[in-house]
Amino acid sequence: MAPRNPLYPADRIIAFYNVVMAVLWLVFVTRAWYAPMLVLAHIVGLLLPWLWARVPMLGGRVMRFLRELYPLLLLAVFWTELDLVRPALGLTGIDEPIAALDRLMFGMALHEVWLPTMGALWMSEVMHLFYYAYYLAAFVPPIALALMARYPAVRDMTFRLTLTYVSCYFVYIAFPVDGPHFLMERTAGVHTQGFFYGLVEAAQTLGDSRGCSFPSSHVAVAVMAAMLGWRWLPRWLAVILWIEAVGVLTSTTYTQHHYAIDSVAGVAWALLVWLAADPLYRLLGGRATETATKPG
Repeated sequence: MAPRNPLYPADRIIAFYNVVMAVLWLVFVTRAWYAPMLVLAHIVGLLLPWLWARVPMLGGRVMRFLRELYPLLLLAVFWTELDLVRPALGLTGIDEPIAALDRLMFGMALHEVWLPTMGALWMSEVMHLFYYAYYLAAFVPPIALALMARYPAVRDMTFRLTLTYVSCYFVYIAFPVDGPHFLMERTAGVHTQGFFYGLVEAAQTLGDSRGCSFPSSHVAVAVMAAMLGWRWLPRWLAVILWIEAVGVLTSTTYTQHHYAIDSVAGVAWALLVWLAADPLYRLLGGRATETATKPG
């Protein structure tokens, strides 16, 4: 008999998230017309990891590629769903205490003063480039390693990125914070003519969700990607990912998408997830050897 695909730790994280969300939508099924469809979608999503595990070990490169990386594809779907949770549950943003804590920590609202003070086109373009390049930093490394068939590294990256995102999603559902992007009037000026400014705005228009400001998943994922790069990639690539992580840390506030405290919380969140990841990986059936440090 052909060997079966094992369930990986990332599969179990995806399954757990689908269970929680299916139950959530079932409880509030009368609150929104789309709730029954989302219950069904999460039941299908719950079955997906076990369907992967029941088919014979995949020999085709394309199917193996999808099998290893599908959790990252689902994360984008889960993100867009967050915009539907809040109106169905009747939740309101808790920006006031977060904004007050932000002012207490930094002595000012950095998201209000930084861009107007340093609003030159070149500065804005650099910051918006950092903000936009987050997508490349997060997803290109696992995709590239999957194409090279470095599957232990891919599983470790997929697991930690999935855990970072999913844990942030649970915080957003329970404690929605809208952030400056939705609540403040955006600063006008020459920076709005920039190419990377336009790219960021287009990306936000296509797939942004309210209530997802604290902690900043942009920062958390960028820092996680940098730590993963140091573990699995050549040092020069890891250094680039760390530069990008620092760039994201600053640009989230400069571009007026987040409070500064959101970004600080994103760093702390990434570090907490990193510390919890190894024991959780083994608890969920992963091999300890797959999380050993193996720089490229």
